[in-house]
Amino acid sequence: MAASPLHVRWELYPVPHEGSKTVYGGSFMEEKDWWTKPRHISHWGDIKALLTEVLFLHATFEHNIKLWVRSYPFHVGMYMLMGGTIIVLCAVFAQLFGLNPQGGLMLFVGNVINAMVLVGTLCIIIGGIGLIERRRNDEGLRRYSTPEHYFNLIIFIVFGLLGLAAWAFSPSYFELARTFIYNLITFNFAPQTSVLFSLHLLVGFFLLIWIPMTHMGHVFMKYFTYHDIRWGDEPTSYSEKNKQKILEALKFNVTWSAKHISGDGAPKSWVDVATTNPTEKKED
Repeated sequence: MAASPLHVRWELYPVPHEGSKTVYGGSFMEEKDWWTKPRHISHWGDIKALLTEVLFLHATFEHNIKLWVRSYPFHVGMYMLMGGTIIVLCAVFAQLFGLNPQGGLMLFVGNVINAMVLVGTLCIIIGGIGLIERRRNDEGLRRYSTPEHYFNLIIFIVFGLLGLAAWAFSPSYFELARTFIYNLITFNFAPQTSVLFSLHLLVGFFLLIWIPMTHMGHVFMKYFTYHDIRWGDEPTSYSEKNKQKILEALKFNVTWSAKHISGDGAPKSWVDVATTNPTEKKED
């Protein structure tokens, strides 16, 4: 995505990296002779806007509260399980470096993980069911919902149900997860003791493979597909990288026809289109 051709930029203000100008929706371009001055970008403003959107789904809350009350629990559930996985991984490395797996610290971590799994799986299940209901009953969403949308949500619900079942029917979900990751890292191919946890893992691995190929890939592509397109306002004169991308794009062939590009359906490059007067009549 980062190496793709230069996208069409929205430049919707306020832009968070404008610093104090963000308050009133200003831009560095309002300054006299801005092109002769160095740019000062507030990276903290970008980070704050990104975290606000990722952690709280701010735009959905502001513009579609009925969708937010269903989508937010779903996202919180995923955040909890992803965060829990990172904590378990850290616990395994601590064990590899000598921490007692039955010690007080590990017991505390286990209790935290078990609580996170309970809340996280319930949020995914409730949020997933709510999102399916919303897509079926909201005319706008129903019009643009495809079988893939429902399939993705159903798989997540199944993933949550299996995780909840593994949590409910085992002494400790944390012990199951810690043992699995420990065996994985140490190449100890011991059989799983919980069928429900095994099924939970299989569905989870399927999601890791499947989701990046779907619209839900925004979970890790959000910056490129949302923030960069919405707030990318770097002038071409400031960026050699953008200049190169534009030069490459001008070499692309245009094979479709339209009056505003004097198209005749014949292959031509964007340079040809840009240097052709669309109002000029062709001689017979």
